[in-house]
Amino acid sequence: MSDSPPKRVLQILETYLPLIGGAEFHLHYLTQNLIAQGYQVEIVTGLADGPVEHQDICPVHRLPHAVGRRAAPYVGMWLLRFLILFRRFDLIHVHHSSFLAFVAVIAGKLTGRPVVVTLHGLGVLDSSVGRCPIRTLYRWVSLRGAARIIATSEELLAVALRFAPPERIVELTNGVDTTLFAPTAPRRFEEAGKTLRLVTLRRLNPKNGVHFVIDALAAAGSRLTAQLRIVGDGPLRPAIEAAIAEHGLGDRVRFEGFLSHRQVMPILDACDVALFLSTAESTSLAALECMAKGCLVVCSNAGAFPRFIRNGETGFIVPLFTEGQSDYDAPAHLEPWQAARVAETLIALQAMPPAELQRIAEQARDEVRTRFDWSAITARTVADVYLHPSVKGAGRP
Repeated sequence: MSDSPPKRVLQILETYLPLIGGAEFHLHYLTQNLIAQGYQVEIVTGLADGPVEHQDICPVHRLPHAVGRRAAPYVGMWLLRFLILFRRFDLIHVHHSSFLAFVAVIAGKLTGRPVVVTLHGLGVLDSSVGRCPIRTLYRWVSLRGAARIIATSEELLAVALRFAPPERIVELTNGVDTTLFAPTAPRRFEEAGKTLRLVTLRRLNPKNGVHFVIDALAAAGSRLTAQLRIVGDGPLRPAIEAAIAEHGLGDRVRFEGFLSHRQVMPILDACDVALFLSTAESTSLAALECMAKGCLVVCSNAGAFPRFIRNGETGFIVPLFTEGQSDYDAPAHLEPWQAARVAETLIALQAMPPAELQRIAEQARDEVRTRFDWSAITARTVADVYLHPSVKGAGRP
């Protein structure tokens, strides 16, 4: 790699839009801002389930056998793909420390292309790697071989430091397009005291805790008057539907399914509170987007939530788990005392004066605009990663 700034960047993520998730949107906005700065960007990802209606903002190579254990037998095929593809790029930026990161680091060494890795949680934390030797190997090779590592939370930073020296690691959070995610009208909470309008925006996987919201509504019973809209889909939907029926909550919960950004906007405008009861979280992009939109965020104390939400000032943190830690092995239900804590938080919030709720929502939006706008995050990515001497010196002249 020459001394000139890298202008051709290949981004690699095993799943991408239209599949909705924090890493997917992270890559979308980072790419959008890099293109605005004159970078030529392409994306390599796995095949989507079904037709892709998402409008890509750059060339996207959707290839099979990119995800999970089923990918391992195809390591030779992926290595050959990368050996050919990498020669067209100055810099390789891979997300997660899983299969494609493992192959990308090897291909980067063989082609003389620097590889940087962004850690989003999956395949990094001990609880996500588990006792799987192959996932452990992916993480070890990815983090040992990367020219530079971006940790999107303090917890991920601590893991990265076990594999790489601090001079090769930088902590950079996710970001938000605060122009796109802005209230369409000034927020008012006068009706919240009558019916609290709730929303979750998560893939229906265990660690995202959407099923915990049903536990909380059941614990609150008639003391809370609320309507819940569930945006997203996934393997837990049948279990969530069963819990809704068991507790007689069918008239209070509505499934919206997977929605585009454009479709999500009016839902956020029409909701008072966004719930994030995750057991594992790096920096929740969805939570930051809700804050930017003017929604009140009620979250667990897992992962990075306590680092960007000040309880009672920019949102509400419910102490459910070990503070600041993440666990991908989420239980099927909250314990009764945990469900009661979430329920009491929502009941207390519904009783608060509308002016106080509005003040908290405005402070949260100001916090996101100041600390997490994507223009600032992209500028730091370029300055602290792409142009860093450890990256520029990692490639072949």
